[in-house]
Amino acid sequence: MKDVSTSRPLRDLSLAVTLLTAVPLPARWPADERPDVAGYFPLAGALLGSVGYVFLALAARLGVPGGTRVSLESVMLAVLLVTMWAMLTRMLHWDALADVADAYWGAHEPSMRLEIASDPHVGAFGVAGIVLVALVQVAALSLLIANGFLVAVAVAVVIARYAALFGAWLGSPAKQTGLGAVVAGRPRPASVVAATLVFLATLSLSWASGPGAFAAVVVCLVVALGVPHVLASRFGGITGDVLGASILLTETASLAILAWVR
Repeated sequence: MKDVSTSRPLRDLSLAVTLLTAVPLPARWPADERPDVAGYFPLAGALLGSVGYVFLALAARLGVPGGTRVSLESVMLAVLLVTMWAMLTRMLHWDALADVADAYWGAHEPSMRLEIASDPHVGAFGVAGIVLVALVQVAALSLLIANGFLVAVAVAVVIARYAALFGAWLGSPAKQTGLGAVVAGRPRPASVVAATLVFLATLSLSWASGPGAFAAVVVCLVVALGVPHVLASRFGGITGDVLGASILLTETASLAILAWVR
């Protein structure tokens, strides 16, 4: 069996999946070059979105939830899905959100914000951010589940990973070390092709769901473009925490927007 490390695109895809999910793939970070992992973030999102879609589709086939209105069953499914996604991502993005929330409002200078973000303790801003984002996600997912708009669940997860892609490709690292410095930089052709194919597939799925869903997805992609820039402007550049928080915030906004238009 061929070692995936011998193929750069496969290696970078494996690194992207292992970075953003709990799926263990046989690939190691190279010491002599910058791996081009950002372009494969949407594929990692497609994996997570597919898991969520299958989970909800199976529940629907079993008759849960019943009816077309938000019910205790739809809320419970939403809570289970948020929990499952958190576990499948090792709670990486939730940790990043807490760090960014504490730092974003906890200081006035980028250097101080970076210092606060590196503190392992969670403050009041971090706790509030986690609670509020979780509530919005559960509420939006409950509406999507009740309305049977399950494709939107997978689409929102994919769009969220474009936030990290845009941050890595268009931003500059705030520090010379750390995840932000590792993933930031110009993309290679293979990753551009991968990101473009997922982009087109996402647009196709939204178009098949109707003009309103397509317009909502376009708005969500604009959000994905803007969120990492807004966060990075407070930290002096891209960091791993900025990328992780951008994913979770964009995912939450996308779920809410898609739930609203439906």
